[in-house]
This record gives sequence, C-alpha cells and structure tokens, in this order.
Amino acid sequence: MHPLITPAAMRDMERRYFQETGVQSIELMETAARALCDFILARYGTDALIGFACGPGGNGGDGYACARMFVEAGGRAFCASPKPPATPDAIANHHRAVAAGVGADAGARPDVWVDALYGTGLSRAPEGASARLIERINADRAQGSAVVAVDIPSGLNGATGEAYAPCVTADATCAFQYAKPGCYLGDGLDAAGTLTVADIGIPADLYPGDSPALVTEAEVRAALPKRPRNFHKGNAGHLLIVAGSFGMAGAAAMCAMSAVRTGAGLVTVACPGSIVPILQTLVPPAMCVPLPESDGAIGADAVPVIASLCEGKTAVVCGCGLSRRAHPGAVAAVLDSGLPALLDADGLNLISEHDALRETLRAHHVVTPHPGEAARLLGHRVTDPIGDALALRRLGCQALLKGAASVIPAGERALISTSGASGMAQGGSGDCLSGVIGALMAQHGRNVTGDALALLAAAGSKLHGLAGEAACAKKGVRGMTPLDLIDALPEVLMRYE
Repeated sequence: MHPLITPAAMRDMERRYFQETGVQSIELMETAARALCDFILARYGTDALIGFACGPGGNGGDGYACARMFVEAGGRAFCASPKPPATPDAIANHHRAVAAGVGADAGARPDVWVDALYGTGLSRAPEGASARLIERINADRAQGSAVVAVDIPSGLNGATGEAYAPCVTADATCAFQYAKPGCYLGDGLDAAGTLTVADIGIPADLYPGDSPALVTEAEVRAALPKRPRNFHKGNAGHLLIVAGSFGMAGAAAMCAMSAVRTGAGLVTVACPGSIVPILQTLVPPAMCVPLPESDGAIGADAVPVIASLCEGKTAVVCGCGLSRRAHPGAVAAVLDSGLPALLDADGLNLISEHDALRETLRAHHVVTPHPGEAARLLGHRVTDPIGDALALRRLGCQALLKGAASVIPAGERALISTSGASGMAQGGSGDCLSGVIGALMAQHGRNVTGDALALLAAAGSKLHGLAGEAACAKKGVRGMTPLDLIDALPEVLMRYE
C-alpha cells in the first residue's frame, strides 16, 4: 500500500509535529519551499520565466518562499497575488520575496505557472480575483505554459476529488510529505497531472495509520500465490455465477469468461434456461445449469436449485445481467449460502429494494456498486467516495465503490485503486470486474472473509484496471471493448507469475 493523507489528518499531523518538536511553522514552510524549488529547477532550469500565483494563506506562503529561492538560484520570477498575504508566515515570506527581487505581475504569460493559491482545505468554489487568476492560468496553459500545483491544484477538493469551477489543471503536482486522496479521486485524476511527493521532514511515526492508501502491486502479488507444478483444477476453486436474463446474456458471459481468464479452476453459470445455449457458445470452458424462469429472468422455482448449487462451490458472484425481474429469492439463496459472495448490478438493486436482503449482508459478502447503485443502497447521493465507501461497509459487508478510481475499505483505512483507462467507460466492464474478483475469491477458498476479502477485491480492481490499460493501449479509448479487456487479462497476470 502507498500511503496518502487527508487534508484534515495532514493539519493534525503538522500540529503534533510543531508541538512535539518545537519546530516553527515558518521553518517547515521553508523546508517545503526548498523541496518545491528543487523540483522546479530540476524540471525547468533557470531559463524559464516562472509566475507564482500566491494566495493569502499557507499555500501562498510556500509560493512566496519558493519564488525567492528560485530568483536566488538565478531564475526570473514574478508573483501574482489576488489578495494580500494574511497569515504571519505568508506575510514574512512575501516581504522576503520582494527583498530578493521577485517581480510584480505585469500580465505576461510565463513559461511556467506555479499554483500556490489554495491549499488542501478548500471546500467551496473559488471566487472573485482568485477565480479570475485560475482562469488566466488555465488559459495560459492552453497557450503553452506549463502548470505546477503546490500540494494540490487550486479548486480541487483534497478529500473527495471534486473539482469546483474554476479549478486549475496542472501538468504536475508537488505534494508535501504525502499526496492527498483528492488527487487520485474523480476530477483529481485529470486535474493533478503527474504526482511527485516531496519529503519535508515530518517523522513517519506521526502518520495516522487509518489514512487512505493506494493499492499497489504488493496486494496483487498476495492475491496470486505461486502455483506448484503438481496442481489441478480442484485446487483453483469452483466459482458459481448466478446471472443473466433474456436480453442480457452477454453480461453473464463476460463475467464468466473473466473468471476463466483469471484462473478459476471451475466456473458454473446458473442462468435462465433460455440463454444457456448462448452461454455455452460464448464461454465453452464454463459449465451451465438451466434455471426455471419467469418473463426471461430467474424465477421463484429456481431458488431451491440455486441453494443446492452452492454446495461444493468456493465462492459465488450474483447479479450480472440478472435484471430486476429476477426473483429476490435468488439473491437470498446466495446470501444465505455461507460462501464468500460478490453482489453486483441487479443483485444490488434487488438488495436495495428488499430490506430483508439488506439485513442478511455479512462480512463474507462484498458489494461492488457504481455511484448510482450505491446511492440506492445508502439512500443518499454519493459525493464523497471515501466516506460513502465506508458507509457501504457499515451495512455489514465488504465494499468496492466503483469509479474511475475505486475505493475499498480494508481494516481501518480506505484503499484507492487507480489503475484503468477511459476506454473502460463502456457497458460490460463491471461484469468483467465481478468475474476477476470472483475468480480470486474462488481460488482463496470458502472461508475468506473480512479484511482478507476486501484485499482480494482491491487486488481484483487493480488487475481489472491494468487489463483495461493494456487493452486501451492496443485499441484506443474509443475502439476497445470489454472483450479486449478480457483478452488482455492473461498478459497482465503473467507479470505476477
């Protein structure tokens, strides 16, 4: 896991640092400015004209201090300040910058803008002169200026990744000590550019262990243990997939093929009898069990069949292409089976419509909603990916809140999976994710639960995104399909063999 820190936790960590060490805030500002200046010098040298956009608070103080250091290193710089400095450290560093020869803003377009307007605590849209300066920075970027954000792009919420209007679009962000989750969530994926983290000397023992973290290859490797040569299909788990309906057979097929491609030893699809020929044609390695149906969806008479099918399996996926016409008892049979179970798509919608199903969610279940499905489960609009993912876990189960970056609560912290590509924004990608995670669950056995299950979901999300990246590299953001993602799974998995 790669550690991140929320804006609130960063403020608390700095406060404790000052209290426990006696270091003054302006000293830490000097260290941060030096790290930022080193970053700028390494990237752009001293020939570039740098414009420092400095706000009235601590972020602006970092900018004033860095501008002074850049000029002292032989560079040319000016400061654009929509408001006068308002904190003691910012005021002091403004005076030092002027004394060092940092110029005033004359309206020129610089080679590089350094965005030091707002810090990580912003929770509303920029206004007035600050908003106009952000618009100028973005307009200059469109004309060729590079943009470096100090800690976080101004206008971006450091906790949720929501970009207010206007918001700086940076080419690079230099974060202090730890990157903030907003740079990896939602709009932050586009606004922050390339992330670099500068160590400013705060001891690691002050880092709060419940802060968010990025999913890394370590979680993937843990989910994919080495296989001995003496290995057979029974050692690789048996995944049951309860899915599909007339008109949505493809969802069940993509889930099943993703599971096969991710190494499940056996895959059985339980689906309406009318679509069994489609499934057996599209996914020859999978077995199919025809279920009684009603109006093209799994019917009430299928419930005891599903319950019996759970015997001898190691994990279940339920929901892909199920349709809301499916009998809710099909979901109940899965939840009551005692097996590790993943619920997605209409499996989740049926849970949101039936309180009795919601009340049976347990630690060996994982829900994988997109924001719309999550809103139905939670009863409110999803606006805070980390907070809402944690709320989903409070339903009693594990959770993966899907998005361009997905959030998975594990232990005391939220994990963020950032792999993926915009070519995955197509129907069927979620079905593939269900199959990937389902296969990992099946391979780890019928007793996987709690945080261990959450970590498998995180690893599956990472793998799914890496396969999407590989498919996108070959087919492009508009040309790739979920089938290309499935085809790319083997080459991604080979990296971990």
